[in-house]
Amino acid sequence: MTIQEEILEQIKRYDTIIIHRHQRPDPDAFGSQLGLKALLQASFPEKKIYAVGKAVPGLSWISESETFMDAVPNGAYHKALVIITDTANAPRVDDQRWPEGQAVIKIDHHPNDDPFGDWQWVQEGQSATSTMIYEFYEALRPQLTMTAEAARLLYIGIIGDTGRFMYSNDSETFRVVSELFKYDFDYAKIHYNMTTISENAAKLSGYILQNVTILPSGFAYVILTRELIKQFNLGEAGTSFAVSLPSKIDTVKAWAIFEEQDEGNYRVRLRSRSIVINKIANRFEGGGHPMASGAWAQSREDIERLIQAVETALLKA
Repeated sequence: MTIQEEILEQIKRYDTIIIHRHQRPDPDAFGSQLGLKALLQASFPEKKIYAVGKAVPGLSWISESETFMDAVPNGAYHKALVIITDTANAPRVDDQRWPEGQAVIKIDHHPNDDPFGDWQWVQEGQSATSTMIYEFYEALRPQLTMTAEAARLLYIGIIGDTGRFMYSNDSETFRVVSELFKYDFDYAKIHYNMTTISENAAKLSGYILQNVTILPSGFAYVILTRELIKQFNLGEAGTSFAVSLPSKIDTVKAWAIFEEQDEGNYRVRLRSRSIVINKIANRFEGGGHPMASGAWAQSREDIERLIQAVETALLKA
């Protein structure tokens, strides 16, 4: 029995299925979570299927339902199957009630450094967890039913994690996308929502491009303080839109956005178009994809150490 067949068998066993994803969700977290929910609702309309976690106002356009995230009573977990998508580490699961489920399945495309759950289907190197959800459907049809809404959500996840095919452009990704395009959804509207930003975000973009530091190695970085971020009043949507800005500069080979948190440490968004940077991120409480990772710097000294680590890698390349 394949892992996909085992997952389907578990889904068939339970009347209640609760789907989680990671904290501070990106489009693939939402796309894989909500895409799986739509797929299972169409396939098993008699089951109770929930998607839980904190809603993010800046990404609320992803869901076409009014509620976006479901409110799940504690008691629902006791006889439920929990599925966690796009989450590498157990502490990062949004809504930490997930261990209360009767069984837990992990579906992810990050390195399986934390193999939590009763079953893990992990394909490191896949372009997105949303790609895996489509392949799950494809391997088990006609037992599963794809819908236009599920296809729309999975497409959002794929273009989100590939940076609209900038970070990953393997033939399997394009094959899956071509299959998703057979369903009737407005992909132009998706791209509009993913590329437009607010007036305040545009102003912060100008600040970043004017103040980015570009080192001779080709590494670019900018440090955003709490005070600066508050000036632009971006709310919970945050600064995620800014991560691609340094890539527009032709001399830049790798880049980082350091965002100061209320606790005084720094969230790091680390990207590259030349060297593998996830191993560097691992050294700074992070990880992710070879060319797109996240990390944490606890101090300005940590920032300097991370900059030096990327510079060294660039100079050796």
